Amino acid sequence: MKKTVRVLALVMALTMVLFVFASCGKKLSGKYSAEVLGTGATYEFKGSKVTITVKALGTTAATLEGTYKIEDDKITFTFESDDKDAEKYSGTFDFSEKDDSIVIGLVEYKKVD
Repeated sequence: MKKTVRVLALVMALTMVLFVFASCGKKLSGKYSAEVLGTGATYEFKGSKVTITVKALGTTAATLEGTYKIEDDKITFTFESDDKDAEKYSGTFDFSEKDDSIVIGLVEYKKVD
């Protein structure tokens, strides 16, 4: 009887751990970039944080820092501004992942490191 209770307790504990890890969601790591004629964007993922660098005509036009979350086939970005008058931005896009690239919306970003 004691052995059955121990096995059942172990199974229940492992099931709870699996649910915890399943709810964490997918995380990305590294840099992904897409560029055409010096214009494009680079996404750098670290944990749940993302830095987006936008280039226009070969020079950096903007850098944004925020967070992201992947659920099913969607990625949601959230950015907050240091400016008290600016509002928080949040946007959701279609998402898929390949061996050496990711697709956000309709753009494929190749892994660069």
